[in-house]
Amino acid sequence: MTINKFIIQHKHSFTSKELSFEPGTNLIHSDANSTGKTTLLRAILFLLGFPVPNTELIRFEDYEFTAELIIQEKPFTVVRKNNLLTINEQEFDLPTDQSAAHTFMLGISNPEILFNLLGTIYFDQEKGWTLLNRGTIIGMNRFNVESFFRGLKEDESRESYEIVERISALNKKIAQYKLMKNVAEYQAAINQEVEHKLDFQTYQESLDTDLIEKRIQLQRIETELTRLSDIIKKNKGFSDYIESKRVYVINPNGGDPIRVTKDTLFDYKPIEAVNTARRSMLTSERSVLKRQIAKIESSQEQQMALVSLPSADEEMTRRLSNIRNIGAIEVDAMLGKLQKEKKSLSDSLKNRTKTNNNWISEAYEIISSYAKELDIPFDYKLDIFTSNLKSKSGAILHKMVFIYKLAYIKLLSKKIGFAIPIFCDSPSGREVKRETITEMLSVLKRDFSEHQIFIASINKYENVFCSANIYQSDGTLFNMHSLLDKE
Repeated sequence: MTINKFIIQHKHSFTSKELSFEPGTNLIHSDANSTGKTTLLRAILFLLGFPVPNTELIRFEDYEFTAELIIQEKPFTVVRKNNLLTINEQEFDLPTDQSAAHTFMLGISNPEILFNLLGTIYFDQEKGWTLLNRGTIIGMNRFNVESFFRGLKEDESRESYEIVERISALNKKIAQYKLMKNVAEYQAAINQEVEHKLDFQTYQESLDTDLIEKRIQLQRIETELTRLSDIIKKNKGFSDYIESKRVYVINPNGGDPIRVTKDTLFDYKPIEAVNTARRSMLTSERSVLKRQIAKIESSQEQQMALVSLPSADEEMTRRLSNIRNIGAIEVDAMLGKLQKEKKSLSDSLKNRTKTNNNWISEAYEIISSYAKELDIPFDYKLDIFTSNLKSKSGAILHKMVFIYKLAYIKLLSKKIGFAIPIFCDSPSGREVKRETITEMLSVLKRDFSEHQIFIASINKYENVFCSANIYQSDGTLFNMHSLLDKE
């Protein structure tokens, strides 16, 4: 996969700016910080459909991004405007359609691989250089090594799926009980001081009720949108599969056999049209609800502004005390039970992932080879599934994260059949010597020459990337407002 052109246009601008990238290494460079290097890197990821956070002073929603890509010799034009992602004129509503969009563009349908995609190809200056095998990458994007290797193995058995779903449900329950525990502890502190008086419903309370109802409606729509998108994706996958197999059926009129295609499948296109129309209608309803919720929240802020902080605090405290008492002991007991069940299921899922998984063996071979080359001490156990990072120093952890990531990238590219881009934001670490960074990047250049690489850094690394395409960032790339812009 190669990104050839990247075009940026502010919503209030009459002109756009275009950047050209090379298939090899592209270095986004400046001599100082805060000049837009990270912003450009994240903007590319935003265009590709990932939910990455804005940087200071730049809202990606205010821009339209366009890119020209080549994936396995096939050209793609990708346009992102707010939550609308268009790929070769096929529209996707984000974040609901994120998986469908990446499947359409990259040909990856395994949900575990899609979940871990950004965590595989992206290093960043905040968490990326300390995240070895699981945790948050950037924004809401996470990486989980067990999930990643389950995806490579294509373990889509019913048992594994049910375990994953149960763990997800337990995580939500555990989060709820942790909040209940906080409430219980707070109630115990205030119940001795607060008078239990509340026999009226204020305007503020009616707003609260309305807001809760709107949010419940929004959640229902989000759930149905997700379900519809999954149905549309599966229907398409089924029809594409049937067509690829060149299946024929007997002609009831006695003529030539009839090939099974989308056109000959009974009621396929009408059903597809109905599902698409329903999704569009739900998307519109979701937008209306979001506007209504924003209006209610604005009214709440206005109401709060009319009340002095002490009285508002007193009122909220009284409301909390009126909630039926929550016993901390009962909450602790339930929390312990849920966490114990989660650990048992997680251990079972990990064992299923490791059993007969040749991808794990291959990963260890790659990691061991790089560990030897980068002089990682022999007594550092190379355990892909470890949770013990406290014993590893900054420099050693930096190296280990790097070689683990290289192994993940190699395996993912082998699995999907083509080289994926690599995004690296600020490879230098506080505790890492310049020579170590140079050594690591030399490995990247040598073994990943078929990958398009994006590096944002205040260093040019001329001794490594002597022929890299350098974009000199001066902080003006996103400064494209029209003179008519009143913001």
